[in-house]
Amino acid sequence: MTCKAMIAVAGMLFCAAAAAQVFRPPPFMAGVPGQAQMQAIEMQRHQARTLLYREAIEELKRNPRVVDVRECAADDDDRSLCLPKAAAGGVPESVAAQPTVRRIALLIGNHRYQAPIPSLETPPQDVERIAAALRQKLGFEVRIVKNATKADMVRAVAALAREVKPADSVFVYYAGHGYLMDDTNMGYWIPVDGSVKSAAQWISNTDISKLLGAIPARQLMLVSDSCFSGTLAREQAVAAKPPARQDVLRRRSVLVLSSGGEEPVSDEGKEGHSSFAWHFLRSLDRLDGTTVGVDVYRVVRKGVSEDFPQQPQYGAVVSAGHEPGGE
Repeated sequence: MTCKAMIAVAGMLFCAAAAAQVFRPPPFMAGVPGQAQMQAIEMQRHQARTLLYREAIEELKRNPRVVDVRECAADDDDRSLCLPKAAAGGVPESVAAQPTVRRIALLIGNHRYQAPIPSLETPPQDVERIAAALRQKLGFEVRIVKNATKADMVRAVAALAREVKPADSVFVYYAGHGYLMDDTNMGYWIPVDGSVKSAAQWISNTDISKLLGAIPARQLMLVSDSCFSGTLAREQAVAAKPPARQDVLRRRSVLVLSSGGEEPVSDEGKEGHSSFAWHFLRSLDRLDGTTVGVDVYRVVRKGVSEDFPQQPQYGAVVSAGHEPGGE
């Protein structure tokens, strides 16, 4: 792609955002672009998103707590929109030696957004295919929520927190829009009722961590396929060589695998899936028995980074109760 063509694309992106249109660039006519070209395009996308969300961003700068979900009180029930209290720390010895009792997966796929936030193409297919793989390959009980509002998302995770026991294993997947505040490095998920004029319906990383912390499962993994989702995984790196299996199961593990670091991720697809979801599905297809998360991460990271200039991230969420040595 020539410099003139790149400038033209950038201009189209800015005009699209200013006119409340979709900021997806046109297909490349000369094949797959190089890394430098893709990085330039992705940066223009981030700038276009910032322009699109400018009123919500200004609100966050004035009042960062506008997004906060309150913590549950004693008189709240399962219809209340609130954050359950964090699970008790550690894994009881009586539970640590038990095999996993239940495997439960919650998959959220958001694609139908309110204009001018552009709709996404791949989340419905991504969550359906990943749910099928988890069910058939690993024996998970699967729940799927599509086009979830903020209330839908909070209540779905809160329901898990009430139901799950310490000996269970929980997998949560999110596909949808996200945003990162450049000045605070705070990341957000944007539910389908999110707005460009107000951030009140966005979900902050802080509340995501609190929701994960409320799930008492011994093993908990979040996979997030959204822009700037890597900020969730940066609390603590995971050791390249995890402890032995019997030691891993004695620790509470809260891990995050994200589709990118602190850069905007590509929403270009492969066979109807996002590039990240496509490679994640390939990693599930290759599973043979028990596999530690870091090995799945290595496969996904290699595949995604060869397609686009984005780097999936893998890390532990200490603020949600992750214990050293967990996997």
